[in-house]
Amino acid sequence: MSELVITNIETIRLSYRYSEEERWQCPGWTTLQRNATLVRVWTNKGIHGVGEVSEDSCIPQSVSSIIDEHFRAMLIGENPFDIEKLWRKMFVRSLHWGRKGGAIKIISGLEIALWDIVGKALNRPVYDLLGGVCRDRVRVYASAGMSNEENELIEEMLRHKEEGYTALKMRIGGSPRGDVEKVRKVRDAIGKDIDLMADAGMSYVDATWDFNTALRVARGLEPADLFWLEEPLINDDIDGYARLAAEVDIPIAAGENEYTKYGFKELIARRAVDIVQPDATRSGGIMECKKIAAIADAFQMRMAPHIFTSGVSLMANLHLIVSSPNAIIMEYDRTINPLRDELLVEPLKYENGFITYPKGIPGLGVNLTDELIEKFKFIPGEILSKGPFTCDHAF
Repeated sequence: MSELVITNIETIRLSYRYSEEERWQCPGWTTLQRNATLVRVWTNKGIHGVGEVSEDSCIPQSVSSIIDEHFRAMLIGENPFDIEKLWRKMFVRSLHWGRKGGAIKIISGLEIALWDIVGKALNRPVYDLLGGVCRDRVRVYASAGMSNEENELIEEMLRHKEEGYTALKMRIGGSPRGDVEKVRKVRDAIGKDIDLMADAGMSYVDATWDFNTALRVARGLEPADLFWLEEPLINDDIDGYARLAAEVDIPIAAGENEYTKYGFKELIARRAVDIVQPDATRSGGIMECKKIAAIADAFQMRMAPHIFTSGVSLMANLHLIVSSPNAIIMEYDRTINPLRDELLVEPLKYENGFITYPKGIPGLGVNLTDELIEKFKFIPGEILSKGPFTCDHAF
């Protein structure tokens, strides 16, 4: 059998436009549409792999041009099994302009597609190639709490509790004083037997909290007994994260907006967070996230990956979680998202706060068909309706 060789790379953009009733909110915006930017890497044997370029789907036109003009020539003619070599080539040759952000997200998508190819070529699921399974089922948390209206928010959280979830996440980041009160009311409604996370999303609005605001909010949230407080500060404020983690009695989680093992090294070594949240579609790919998990594990630090886009993102991070001993829980997006559900070869089976994942499916376990590409044809235009710009974070 001749060597497997990469022959082509496609960039595929998908969209799902929400109806008025399906739209959901975070502090600062309303989501009008879900986008996904996927890459499909082909080989001379007809085997192809699918990867995802995370939430750079907000500017999807740039992804295809960067791949075509910069990364394509690095991969065509190469053996897709040489994942470490190809990752290093892409990373080093974009160092002068892409050490963080969009370039790393594109490298992530291409690397994920290579794992999908290798798994299919060997007829093995990707988790087998990453060291095998650490768990047969995965605890999940309902990633929800999108409503800004108090009664709707509490109803939503109670509904997820009734569905058997043992952990729930809600969004904050609008009004510091209002956020503390909102979390308190949710905790009172759901009771003490449910783990509760609060995601400030770097405050979601246009101006993130400063350290003093984040500290006052965190101290105000301590009675709510949070499982974690997520992204209370902008991702570059490592000093602020380290101070906050040392001063409050709430685990601090962050990392969805950090890139590669080099970026996570400082977060981990300085104990600026208690829980790291890499994303295989953003932080450098599956293997890079395995390395991030290993560094965290050396510091007895837990991992809970960020997962919030298509079925490709879901499965790439699921293989990471299944094969990583310090992964503690999986984000399970509860917003309406056909780009997630319809791309899976087999649906995940949810029961009583856990999912059981498909066993033995070669590669990632995703299936991107021409029918799905046509059904979810890309729709240009705004995907978010932003509120007015504000810098007011007065407590």
